[in-house]
Amino acid sequence: MKYKILLTLSLSALVLAGCSKSERAEAKADIKEAYVDTKAAVADAWTDLKDYTFEKRSDFTTRTAAMTAKLDAEVSELQASYAADKASASRKAAMEELKNSRAELGEKLAALGNATSDTWASAKASVIAAWDRTEAAYKKAKADNS
Repeated sequence: MKYKILLTLSLSALVLAGCSKSERAEAKADIKEAYVDTKAAVADAWTDLKDYTFEKRSDFTTRTAAMTAKLDAEVSELQASYAADKASASRKAAMEELKNSRAELGEKLAALGNATSDTWASAKASVIAAWDRTEAAYKKAKADNS
């Protein structure tokens, strides 16, 4: 998702270079609107998933797996730039927190597969909480990388 946004912005910059001033202003407004819409769609994905019932567990699992795969790709990219021997103590701690929270997310996702109709809401809430922790840990590790 992040790469699509960056690609859109980059391509838009190229298009803007050959436009009149009013066309550039209109294009910039359209780009901002598209960015806001994309950001809202990502937030809405979890809002929608939170409402999935036990009967929709297969859809929940499929969508969560896709979101997790995307997160894993981003984590891999971050880890590729990580050199433990050169990292600060805070960066090491952030990367360790990311590793641990991602492992916990994996455990919660595995447990979700064993959920019954009686335990579904609790298992789903555990996955969502683990996702939130993992995403926060990723953001912290990424910020510490900058």
